[in-house]
Amino acid sequence: MQLTGSSQIRHVIWTQFGVTICIALGLSIIDLMHAWSGLLGGLISATVNSLVAYKVFVPYRAQNTAEVLGRMLGAEVQKLLLTGVLFALVFVAVHPLSVGTLFGAYLFVQVVVPIIVLMTEDRLKTRY
Repeated sequence: MQLTGSSQIRHVIWTQFGVTICIALGLSIIDLMHAWSGLLGGLISATVNSLVAYKVFVPYRAQNTAEVLGRMLGAEVQKLLLTGVLFALVFVAVHPLSVGTLFGAYLFVQVVVPIIVLMTEDRLKTRY
């Protein structure tokens, strides 16, 4: 998988935020607590992923692979720490909260990225 164009990365990140809004709207039919929990889970995922994309791909230079690898590793560590802090904040600050919906929305938005990349690659391959 190759996803290096800044427009492709922006597309993936905005799609994650869009999917988060759709999850929240869909869950609002069931219950507002679930909608709020789904919105927070999706926002945690999309926000942290956008920060990682910004740290890794904005200053991207293919010539210096060691620097890129170091940035990727540092960004992943920061992603894990920030994710933990955001989940802790949500657990402390939001009541009532549906933990299953929170984690489910987080995981669903995380999975959207590979699906989008695969769909984009397939679309590009069929075009040429």
